[in-house]
Amino acid sequence: FGMAVGDIMFSLSFATYGAMLPSCLDYYVWNAQGNQATCNVSGFMTAVGVLMSPLYTCSLNIYSLAIVKYYKTDSYIQKKMEPFLHGVPIVISLAFGFALLATQGYNSHGVSCIDPVYHPPHCIGIEDGQVREGFKIPCGRGRDGPSAIIFHGVFFLLFVGSPLTIGETLWMMYRHVSRQERRMGRYGEGSLDHSVPRENNNTTTTASVDGGNGIDNMMRLTATSVRSSLSRLSSRSNSNQNNSTSRAVMIRARAYTAAFF
Repeated sequence: FGMAVGDIMFSLSFATYGAMLPSCLDYYVWNAQGNQATCNVSGFMTAVGVLMSPLYTCSLNIYSLAIVKYYKTDSYIQKKMEPFLHGVPIVISLAFGFALLATQGYNSHGVSCIDPVYHPPHCIGIEDGQVREGFKIPCGRGRDGPSAIIFHGVFFLLFVGSPLTIGETLWMMYRHVSRQERRMGRYGEGSLDHSVPRENNNTTTTASVDGGNGIDNMMRLTATSVRSSLSRLSSRSNSNQNNSTSRAVMIRARAYTAAFF
């Protein structure tokens, strides 16, 4: 749900096709009909939306890791983890959104209102703080504040922190599944190796008790051999299936991480 909210907010900020950009930029931006207030709203929706979606993706991966590797129960996740899995993305996204709003970090660069400094073409050659005739917004708006630092923090979380978290959690899940498959493979092979002699001994004992009937003994040995062969084939099939499963997990993990970009 949180990922959907983030995607909706981000999409809505571009759904007006530039109508929320300041109207004084209509000389080079098509459909610019807003003002600085509408630009602030559009920029806030863009900043919060673009952060909330990947942060919720990290929460989803951490949730999956808790189940797959650490075997956490639903009650434990609901009571101990879920508040943080929801709260961290929401708090971080809103914190960055309001921080940019307070430091005049929502300025238009012709496409959206997510530029830390207001410097359109008509501000070329104009000192910061001055308002060119026929315009309302001072040139260099936001340059004196920490909006650029906050803006870079947003990009760090978006393009460094989130991909690393997603990739690391997926890798941990793959490693855990791969180790479990190897253990299951070793256990299965060991149990099959020990079961074959026991069946042969039991068959030989039964045959000797029955009087050493050669035909019955041969039939029992043949049946034992067939069962052993089928067991080995089943073990190999399961091993190949497990390996293919682990490979599928790895491929999906790589694709999921790469798709983030």
